[in-house]
Amino acid sequence: MGRQSTRANKNIYQTAREERGLTREKASDLMSGVSAARIEKIEYDLQEPTPYDIVQMADCYNRPDLCNYYCSNKCAIGFRYVPEIEVGELPGIILETIAGLNEINDLTGRMIQIGRDGKITDDEIKDFAVISSKLDAVSLAIDSLNLWVEKTAGENNINMELLKMEKERLK
Repeated sequence: MGRQSTRANKNIYQTAREERGLTREKASDLMSGVSAARIEKIEYDLQEPTPYDIVQMADCYNRPDLCNYYCSNKCAIGFRYVPEIEVGELPGIILETIAGLNEINDLTGRMIQIGRDGKITDDEIKDFAVISSKLDAVSLAIDSLNLWVEKTAGENNINMELLKMEKERLK
């Protein structure tokens, strides 16, 4: 393995590569169409990565969260619509998801009342904001769970093909 950088302000891409124990040259060899020089420019913030670069790095470094980071922080559309997701540990993610679902379950009656006339009136805004906020939290927890599965599939022996087949079957 090559020498590890002692630079203090490493960006997420350099940190991810170094955590995999890869030099820029080795990472470039494992990617398709991303040179070591390009990786260096991206890591030193001299050049913005393209979505293609990010997908290549995410796959090479086993860091699907790099895609979420890019979309939520660097992409103009994603910055507006894609929240940044924190990938935690499975028990915490599951508890967060269940807690959020339980809170939503308690609010379903009010959600029905608000939605039955097809509009949200001023007197319903406060309750709708609470419901919307709770739904956002559940959505984040679900996205975190999906990122956890993708990131840890290999180390936890998750059969991704079987998982994809089962999900397709349920559609």
